[in-house]
Amino acid sequence: MTALSLTRPTSRLLTMGVAAVLALGLLGEGGATNTASAATTESATTTAPTSATKPGLRFAPAASTVQAYTYDGFVYLDSAVWLAAYGETHEFWAKRKKASAPVSLTRTVIRDGRRTTTKAPAAIVDGLNGFKNGLTVQVATTKGKVLAKDTRSLCPSGADRQRVEPNGRTEPVYPEFCGGSWFTRSSVSGIEQGWASKLDTFFELETKQKNLVMTVSISDPVANFLGLPAKGRTVTQQVEVVDECEIFDCGEIAEELLGTPAEGFSSAQDGDAASARAESLRAQSGHAGHGGSSTGSEHRTNLFTLGDAAHAGGDHPALGQRGSTPSNRKPAKDTLPDLVSAPAWQIGTEVDEAGTDRLTFNANEWNAGPAPLVVEGYRRGAGELMDAYQFFYKNGKEVGSTKTGTMEYHQAPEHNHWHFLDFASYELVTTKGKPVTPSGKQSWCLAPTDPVDLAVPGAVWRPEATGLDSTCGDRSAIWLREVLPAGWGDTYNQTQTQAFDLTKVKNGTYRIKITVNPNGALHERTRSNNVSYRTVVLGGKAGKRTVTVPPYEGVDTEVEVVPER
Repeated sequence: MTALSLTRPTSRLLTMGVAAVLALGLLGEGGATNTASAATTESATTTAPTSATKPGLRFAPAASTVQAYTYDGFVYLDSAVWLAAYGETHEFWAKRKKASAPVSLTRTVIRDGRRTTTKAPAAIVDGLNGFKNGLTVQVATTKGKVLAKDTRSLCPSGADRQRVEPNGRTEPVYPEFCGGSWFTRSSVSGIEQGWASKLDTFFELETKQKNLVMTVSISDPVANFLGLPAKGRTVTQQVEVVDECEIFDCGEIAEELLGTPAEGFSSAQDGDAASARAESLRAQSGHAGHGGSSTGSEHRTNLFTLGDAAHAGGDHPALGQRGSTPSNRKPAKDTLPDLVSAPAWQIGTEVDEAGTDRLTFNANEWNAGPAPLVVEGYRRGAGELMDAYQFFYKNGKEVGSTKTGTMEYHQAPEHNHWHFLDFASYELVTTKGKPVTPSGKQSWCLAPTDPVDLAVPGAVWRPEATGLDSTCGDRSAIWLREVLPAGWGDTYNQTQTQAFDLTKVKNGTYRIKITVNPNGALHERTRSNNVSYRTVVLGGKAGKRTVTVPPYEGVDTEVEVVPER
């Protein structure tokens, strides 16, 4: 796969390697910005458009020379090429009716309030991942010897956005990625008028060369559809290779980053193509920075426009005197989420650390809207329990809350944060529904890891910008908030003790039953879609159990990557 698929098989466990750090430029001054630390521009053979040029998509101005980093014999480089929208917005929708259906990709050009939509030819559509074979990246020596060349999908929504005109929007509105999981129904991407999106041109190769030439081009079929001028489809840049380890202690940074992975919450930073490619998790992976637990200290722009007294009401003693948010035990339907269970996928067998045969799987529960699922925890004295409250929203404004359960501190490797209890249940059952064995998973840190359907009412395109971040908290936390926005799901990879124990399970045909909101503790629009099933066939012997998974809706979800459609 060349374009990012958002959902990772290990989407709750993300280990960053030093290659990813180098790719992101973390060893250089300025933090995680561009891999190539120099200013980005186009080659001298192309003309940099201005606001006075013809509206449309163009390469943004970029420097003729960029820097790349070398570490342990490998060079990590990124030409930092930007695709900009001048004078108009370009919006792209990828949709399909079910998992086995082909993806339809459309582009809508928005100029002066007018919208013009065209459908992309099937030949240039790479499923949910953007434009098939739309981007070619080549690395050569200064004498012209080609060292590496790769053709990949073109995603118009990059993880890095910058403004190119002073008359565009103040902030971008489209997601920072392309892709999705097996069960994603629709996703949106785009470039806002006056903004530029950084294309996925990251490259890793083994070489001792100190000076290279990188060429990035958009294929003619894709460029024709996007309306790029014939002489503005290629960017060539000189690359200066810098050994960052001569200045910084790379070994210390590598040791820190290659330690035990931590489970945290998701945000769109997972869509960063550089880190995803560097970790070889390009396909079927989650937009998600699961690199550590969030403490809630990050500043976010609050697009929900909550008032200062937004959390002053309710009936919990910690909330004090009732304010603008009343307790609401029977909230209106238009203030509720709709929780949906997706079928299990990426199913396999393993022998855990204790020698127990296990059935592993991925589970995803998502919110079909129209309102976000917002659960907050308020610590109960000095103990490691919190009272959980569900908050209700209408048109982005908090309008009510009610007690909904309990949160507890989960002290365990890769966790060490607070979990909400009874969000879902996972069971292995017979073909007639009789329980066989449950999963050890009993609690959750809710967060948006996967877009499932960004066309549902109330869907949030950039959940990291809403001001309703998931904050799983550390041991000292006295409050936290867990969120699942409309249109998004939360994927957990069930392994080790959270997977099914097969010790007493005979070979044969079973079903994985996933139930979201099993006890009805959460208020939602309907519970009719809370249960899903996935058939599995177990075989083998102790220590070498096997599993066969029949296709779901005509799709084999057990291959390593999402196939091109």
